[in-house]
Amino acid sequence: MSKNRVTFLLTTALAVATVGLAPAVAHAEAAPASGVTAAAADGNLYAWEHAYEGGRVVSWSGDSSDWADRDMRNKASSVFNNGYAGAYDDVLLYWDVNHGGASFRLCNGSRLRYMPYDFFNHNGAGGGETLNDNVASHRWTNAC
Repeated sequence: MSKNRVTFLLTTALAVATVGLAPAVAHAEAAPASGVTAAAADGNLYAWEHAYEGGRVVSWSGDSSDWADRDMRNKASSVFNNGYAGAYDDVLLYWDVNHGGASFRLCNGSRLRYMPYDFFNHNGAGGGETLNDNVASHRWTNAC
């Protein structure tokens, strides 16, 4: 086989392979943008009963001294801070009612989808414990 023929075949094979991969590459780059559910800020803190934002969901637009007000005390496994950017846009999650015990900062726009590996700070009762099924109250703050 001549050198020109080998070069032509390799070039053709490379072109076919590149064209074959191009849609997959384009799709892979586009997937994160289309897969993200970007919600416009609505001023609420959301809590779900199950991980990965599953199960029953509740929300608050203000502080809550006891998540029993939404039947979510010590039941949340996923949270999302969809507060408005600006003053008091961060949330402190508390281990105990009445904003007591250890706390955890959830900055504006942040979410925890699987909370067994997120822990309260060592700054009060419940410090070092997992957030999963242990949040009892929250307050809006400038903590982050």
